[in-house]
Amino acid sequence: MGKSPIFHKVTPVFVGGTGRSGTTVMGDLLGKHPDVRTSTPIEIKFLSNRSGLLDVVFGRDESPNKKKETVSIFHYRTYRKRKLREKEKLANILAEFEDQVWNKWWDIDAPPPHGRGLISGISRSNLEKLMTSLRRDLKINRIWAARRFMKRFIALQDEAGSEKYWVETTPLNIAQARRIRKLFPHALFINMVRDPRDVIASLLTKNWGPTTPLEGLEWIEKRLIDGHNALRVIPAKQQITIALEDLAIHNREKSYQAILTFLGLRDDSKMRHFFESELTPQAATSGRWKTEIATPEFLAGYAELEKKLQQLH
Repeated sequence: MGKSPIFHKVTPVFVGGTGRSGTTVMGDLLGKHPDVRTSTPIEIKFLSNRSGLLDVVFGRDESPNKKKETVSIFHYRTYRKRKLREKEKLANILAEFEDQVWNKWWDIDAPPPHGRGLISGISRSNLEKLMTSLRRDLKINRIWAARRFMKRFIALQDEAGSEKYWVETTPLNIAQARRIRKLFPHALFINMVRDPRDVIASLLTKNWGPTTPLEGLEWIEKRLIDGHNALRVIPAKQQITIALEDLAIHNREKSYQAILTFLGLRDDSKMRHFFESELTPQAATSGRWKTEIATPEFLAGYAELEKKLQQLH
């Protein structure tokens, strides 16, 4: 595969949130530190997104708290039928995964940080060999196979070196934290949060996601609740929540130091320069919702959302 897939121990750091909450800028900030490598592309997408590797391993509709009913091997017909169904499901989702990798995530027609996709960080021949190994390994043990695939993928990215951390910023990383930790028990998670109203205002400028403020409320409610439930099972020492408004405006130095402490990093001049020059109050566009989406209907809906979110804590 060119580079050897045997590599030094690197700790994966998964940054996530609702989307439009500061995940990209956090990845950019961390990537300035010499002990950190931010993935290229900054969002690989194929791990946490729908039809991604986590769906291949754990299934798409599996409930986090629901255990499968055990079937004795002595009930041969029932046991055999279940095994055949599981084999068929795996084949179907694996086919979807491979299609997404090559036809959606490999070469994305978008500007950085999302484009050009996986092509910008790994050779096609190396990824093809990884996919071949994954198909074989999944027949042995799915979690082991996915962990092996990810470790090799990280090691074979073009800019791989002797860094301590590897950072990836697909927003759904937080909602999928429980599953990710099964692959990487020592992974770290940075949950980026932002005023939901500003998230929605930002979303409405994109050609994906909700198209109205009220649709935005439904969209963000699900993402916030999914993220909250996922982080409940992650040990406190493996997660940190950073508010974009604190990092950029209200508690800049305290938030910056909290990130360094969480990762056990010393301050670095390049990281500090990026923080002071790029992560500014103006760049955070805080409060944009007031002029863009503050209708009476939206404000009433947001008040109801706040009540629901308060009940989670």
